[in-house]
Amino acid sequence: MLFRATRIYRHLLLLCSLLIVSSSALATDFSKVYAKVKDSVVTIKTNKYVEKETEEGVVSSQLGGIGSGVILDKDGLILTAAHVVHIADRIEVNTNDGKTHHATVISSIPFADLALVKMTEPPKNLPTVKTGDSDKMRIGQEVFVVGAPYGLSQTLTVGHFSGRRHSDNENGLIDTEFLQTDAPINKGNSGGPMFNTKGEVIGIVSHIRSSSGGSEGLGFAASINMARDLFLDHEHVWAGMELVPMSPMMARAINAPYPDAILVQQVAYGSLADKLGIQPGRIPAIINGRKMLLGGDVIIAFGDHPIKLSKESLVTAREYMGGVAVGEPIEMTVFRDGEQIKLSIIKE
Repeated sequence: MLFRATRIYRHLLLLCSLLIVSSSALATDFSKVYAKVKDSVVTIKTNKYVEKETEEGVVSSQLGGIGSGVILDKDGLILTAAHVVHIADRIEVNTNDGKTHHATVISSIPFADLALVKMTEPPKNLPTVKTGDSDKMRIGQEVFVVGAPYGLSQTLTVGHFSGRRHSDNENGLIDTEFLQTDAPINKGNSGGPMFNTKGEVIGIVSHIRSSSGGSEGLGFAASINMARDLFLDHEHVWAGMELVPMSPMMARAINAPYPDAILVQQVAYGSLADKLGIQPGRIPAIINGRKMLLGGDVIIAFGDHPIKLSKESLVTAREYMGGVAVGEPIEMTVFRDGEQIKLSIIKE
């Protein structure tokens, strides 16, 4: 009996060993594809100045941020998330060789959380990546993310493509598409690339849903095909403003007769909006449960095109900004201190 029990025990040990080996054999090895793409992933550090009106007067404070991005071409064009760089006054790009490069925003669409930045003096022989077709992704396929969670650059996390989320923006201004994943995503991953198993970029990390503030397996990346449709295949435009669409309630609250206009929140130093003289908000307030800054300009027209809170109006505004030739004036009309003011600057 003892001999028989010993044999059964050995067989069980052998079976467990085979199961472990089989599981390991099924795990995907991402080491080769990671080595191919890692140098194209950068860490982005930003600074921005925010002005607020307090009892002591207008107070300016400096805020720092960190995110990730991916190099698209040899000219130093980098795709990242809009919330990482949209109103940044200063942008530094850290490449995998340890060097730091200055960069500027050339296009940003906050509603889709996508932005393009460009190195001001790109080095030679920049490593770049290929973009894939996010429409071909199927639920259950493996993906991996490379970025700088909590500043730890070149970190790889692996997961699956968990779902495709099509939705209108909360204000109905743009159709968005985000790819859901269970790959771990944390602060600092924002703007980093999501790859398929071929090493092609299929998404740009945007945000997570979490009750703890950390990764809980519900991450979302803006699809690369949405990026193509919105600006990779079009003229790049960046005004350098954080904006909030108006509503009838908000218009009444600030005594502005333009419920379809856009309220300026913040303006990036040195941006087109800054050069135009657009004034940011400075008075913290909560309207309909939403935190915002009041006291800034209300934009009511781009050129001769009045603002309407519609997808068509947004496209028209983008086309106007991108269509103005160098040397020609860019014009905006704002509502400030109870009157309309037309602002103008020559496009450089």
